[in-house]
Amino acid sequence: MPYAPRISRRLFASAANFLMDALSVVVGFGIGAAVRFQQVLPEKLMWYAPGILVAAVTLPSVLYIGGLYSYPNSKTTKWRRLRWIVGGLFLCLMIILGVGSVDYSNRIGRGVILAGYPLSCLLCVLHHALVHRRMRFGRETAVCIVSGDDDVMAASILGRHSRTARLTGVMTAGGFEYEGALPNLGAVSSEDLHLDWPRPSMILVRDRHLVMPEVTALLRRWRYEGIEVVSLADVCEEVFHAVPLDLVTENWLFRASSQSGLFYVKKLKRLFDIAAAVFFMVVLSPLLMLGMLLVKLGSPGPVFFRQVRLGRLGRPFEVVKLRTMPVDAEKEGPQWSGANDPRVFGAGKWLRKFRVDEIPQLVNVLRGEMSFVGPRPERPEFVKELERQIPNYRERLLIQPGLTGWAQVQYPYGSTVQDAWRKLEFDLYYMKHMSVLLDFFIMLETVRTVLGGGVRKAEEGAREAMKEWQEMERTLRPESGIVSLEGVRG
Repeated sequence: MPYAPRISRRLFASAANFLMDALSVVVGFGIGAAVRFQQVLPEKLMWYAPGILVAAVTLPSVLYIGGLYSYPNSKTTKWRRLRWIVGGLFLCLMIILGVGSVDYSNRIGRGVILAGYPLSCLLCVLHHALVHRRMRFGRETAVCIVSGDDDVMAASILGRHSRTARLTGVMTAGGFEYEGALPNLGAVSSEDLHLDWPRPSMILVRDRHLVMPEVTALLRRWRYEGIEVVSLADVCEEVFHAVPLDLVTENWLFRASSQSGLFYVKKLKRLFDIAAAVFFMVVLSPLLMLGMLLVKLGSPGPVFFRQVRLGRLGRPFEVVKLRTMPVDAEKEGPQWSGANDPRVFGAGKWLRKFRVDEIPQLVNVLRGEMSFVGPRPERPEFVKELERQIPNYRERLLIQPGLTGWAQVQYPYGSTVQDAWRKLEFDLYYMKHMSVLLDFFIMLETVRTVLGGGVRKAEEGAREAMKEWQEMERTLRPESGIVSLEGVRG
């Protein structure tokens, strides 16, 4: 490997924050029990374990859904963070009391609660004060090597939209003449290339730069000086939580397929799917019954809707959903459905907004036709046209399609080829980083999406950056611009 693959720092930072918040509950009540019974590990602590552990998982789950593990933006004010923390801690206390009321033998005494709960609150608040400070001041510095207009485009967009990496300048390679707004630090081939320049944390490169002898010689030198040499695509993954298709190369696709955990994909993911599908079928059955009643009252015809989709490796299967359109909605042929599709009847809009129409697909998950988390399955009529217009579109068929997925929780309903382009960039990110940890967080993101009635506004900055990327790419290469589906309404 010319450079080591960069693990998703967003994912592991979220996992670390999740663990710290969970530990604040465990440690707080553990110390509270020790103070109450004057023992380091009192025997009753084991009786309290069920309530404490449930509360320890609930608190960070609520804070994740509230967006407190995301990088701060204009909407994430300190008061908003404080409201979510107070709400999460209050729910934590209600769970502690609720578990005790269900099983009296596991009831946590008032003395332990009075000693442990305030300490848990203090630990949680201190942790988030540190998290907020680290997010505000923990930006890495980076210099990007550019050898063409597309590199300049990537550097300029990254410099404007990144809140985790601060681009301090560019260096030119291959005789390219740079005329952008970022500081030009000089040509890589220059013998006296800024000997006294402030060393950045990272040097950002493209695959093609690694076959330029004048570039690789300096990269090796900087690497031994402690500067990290990073793929530009990897940094964009961290910033945008997606992979700009312009940066996807055969080398990137191979590295992505090598980085995902095959044991999880082949073994654990199926166990996860079965357990999650059974759990949610039980929990969501009342909501499903309500949805079936609304369909029956809102539109004549069958309650369920079946449609052929493409699964893993392009195998067709029949997906099952609650019907949200009239039975003759496609009398003029296959049509894409968008967020405000006029064909959707009244109750169907509510079913779609809160994803109730997706619940029957749990049957597809149990059958093994779908996974709980993965790229959304697409119709054969659309896949054929989309793979003609969108590069590497068929890559998403290499893994099992999902009931929910990274693209679904990061990008709203789409009804154009441009939307499919954007979603593929999120799907490729998922394919590279898929793991039980990411799947768990996607499920929490799904809860947030459902409760909020759609994709949250906080991600619009990243979506706007990716949209700008595509528009600039079409300006540079008009012949690669995508058009609408021919003969298929979007």
